[in-house]
Amino acid sequence: MNRRRFLGSVGSAGLAVTTLPTMIDSIAVKALAGGDRQWAQLLGGADGASDRILVLIQLQGGNDGLNTVIPMTNDRYYERRPNISIAKDAALPLTDTLGWHPRMNGFRALYDEGKMAVIQGVSYPNPDRSHFRGTDIWLTATDADVFGATGWIGRYLDVQAPDFPSTLPSSPLAVQIGTSLSLGLQGPKGSMGISFRDPEEFYRIVNSGGSIEEVPSADYGDTPAGREVRFMRDVARSADVYAEVVKGAADKAASSSIAYPTTDIASKLRVVSKLISGGLKTQVYLVSWANNNFDTHANQVNTNDPTVGTHANLLGELSEAVSAFMAEMKELGFEDRVAGMTFSEFGRRVHENGSYGTDHGTAAPLFVFGTKVNGAVYGSDPDLENLDPIGDMLVQHDYRDIYASVLLQWFGQPRTVAADVLYRDFQQTALPLFDVPVSVAERGGGRDVLGFSSIAPNPAMDDVVVRVNVAPTADAMLEVRDVRGRVLHGEPIDTISGVVRLNVSGLSAGSYVLTLRSGSAATSTLLNVQR
Repeated sequence: MNRRRFLGSVGSAGLAVTTLPTMIDSIAVKALAGGDRQWAQLLGGADGASDRILVLIQLQGGNDGLNTVIPMTNDRYYERRPNISIAKDAALPLTDTLGWHPRMNGFRALYDEGKMAVIQGVSYPNPDRSHFRGTDIWLTATDADVFGATGWIGRYLDVQAPDFPSTLPSSPLAVQIGTSLSLGLQGPKGSMGISFRDPEEFYRIVNSGGSIEEVPSADYGDTPAGREVRFMRDVARSADVYAEVVKGAADKAASSSIAYPTTDIASKLRVVSKLISGGLKTQVYLVSWANNNFDTHANQVNTNDPTVGTHANLLGELSEAVSAFMAEMKELGFEDRVAGMTFSEFGRRVHENGSYGTDHGTAAPLFVFGTKVNGAVYGSDPDLENLDPIGDMLVQHDYRDIYASVLLQWFGQPRTVAADVLYRDFQQTALPLFDVPVSVAERGGGRDVLGFSSIAPNPAMDDVVVRVNVAPTADAMLEVRDVRGRVLHGEPIDTISGVVRLNVSGLSAGSYVLTLRSGSAATSTLLNVQR
């Protein structure tokens, strides 16, 4: 049995709690069996370089972006969706031209607090409208014509813990709340995460059998078979160790006054909150609905009221669950360490179909939330006139631009690491989604770190003083761009003082990107202009 087939047998490439039994050396073994607690001494120091946490929320099935962020002043939206469109007076205000679905009060509140970024038109070149291929592309961070075997998160975590699973970090590198493990968490050597529905259940299942050490194993030496056997035994041991670690964190979770909705996605985010507050050092969590719930071909809305129905319920569940989770993170003192991101394999068609629903489309909005997020709408309103040959929306932002923002800014990874993880350098197109951007340029074996020290005032009306960190001998430039990436102004930097003075009185109200460039290095942040 090769490693890929073995991983597939343990819950779609992971340590799912449903994997009993499997086979090693032709002997039945409970891969998640309880075992020798001395294995815990192998817990190493390979916890990630950052104490920041990323929570990924997968909207499986293809979320209808046009009925999520509504182009409420666009006549074409109402013409092409005569039965399922959300009326302007029913939408929750987002901008002068956009509105939230009326069930998304939680997202609206986060946005109004500056804790939500809305990225318009996210997809990739030549988008695939198949659920399976579309999902694989998003999880592997590849082009549409590339079939990847590892996930972008798995590759990132492999950089953080290169000796995994021979040496185990003190906490799981990634946790998926569910019954199988995502391709997104698959690393070059195998799964980089574990999966379970509930910490107590995970612990009970792992401790229901004998130790992995009690199972005899033939000694194949340093051969392909021997290396595979050792790898599989390491995987089994890691479940044994992490069952106790996870249960311990859940047991130590702090109590709070926040009431979660009684929905599937809310209960999963509540588990994530318990593990964070209980001290688990896991860097990445993944939650999703159990099925392709967002695949709303038929009866997406109620025939008598488009503001209610299947899609409205899903958006309400998402908004309320995220709102409760972030409120609990704030109450417990963890909100500065947590950021979240939604993703879905594609959006829906511009035109409604004949079943009060929508069919598979292309680009759609993506949401990033957290206190360290530069809250704004990135990109222009949906263009419902200029469509692709099939009649779907064109791409504004490659989804890997957002992934690059997460790696470079949120996790503070060097440009070289982000490029390796994403197979290509996306630094130049990464969006300034987080207010503590980090960019590292390698020069002659050393590293110069670019950064913004302060921007005041922000929001601004006329004069702005920007203070930056840059090497005194460097050639550096500060660019002002709109959120579509167009350069509006460039200003050379006095690298001795590190101070740039801008006058923004000629700019319209809105959000603008400040990009600091020095050689091949660049880093960006957000400037808000008021009128």
